[in-house]
Amino acid sequence: MHWKGTLEKVCEIYFQSDTKIDWILVGSAGSVLQGCIMEPGDIDIYVKHKEGVSQFAELLNQFSLSTKCTNRNSNDWLSSIEEPVFEQIFPSGFSWTKARWEINSCNVEVVHISNSAGIPDSLTGDGIWEGGKYIWNLSKNVRIGEYLIPTVPLEIQLESNIRRKRQDRIASILQAMGNYGYDMDLAKTALSSQNLTYFYSEMGLSS
Repeated sequence: MHWKGTLEKVCEIYFQSDTKIDWILVGSAGSVLQGCIMEPGDIDIYVKHKEGVSQFAELLNQFSLSTKCTNRNSNDWLSSIEEPVFEQIFPSGFSWTKARWEINSCNVEVVHISNSAGIPDSLTGDGIWEGGKYIWNLSKNVRIGEYLIPTVPLEIQLESNIRRKRQDRIASILQAMGNYGYDMDLAKTALSSQNLTYFYSEMGLSS
């Protein structure tokens, strides 16, 4: 559970600074803080505005490499003093800006998505994407140590994991929703029409 200590350290640095960044915790760490049973491999943070990546890079500068990272694979690249931020455009047009560190043996990634390349993200039938524009108004506050931070609700995370066919995570999210409850109105909005039918079936609900 060392990831929790790493997340608390990031929160401590952020909340003790005067920096104001629109950010949200995504991925498995956010799932666990909402009752899911899984082991996060890293900590994923999205920022609403591109400059938020550079702001986080400044805050977490102490964890940056002293020399530029030679590995250009975005899954292995790490922020350095010389190159704190990495920008990447994929053939589909999907593009992001990121900063990334290894803190206490846990990877921390801060990302801004500039172009979603048409990934479905809708309030009316196509489902809400965990990396999309609607998460900011639908965030849920969770507690980590003494800090209260925004994360993506499980109802939205479920849609993203069904799309990715992450069966282990789907099962864990459904179990947490069954144990601790869920927002039915949000589920109806967050899930695509097809995935909402699946949700009804798995939860033993009638449509």
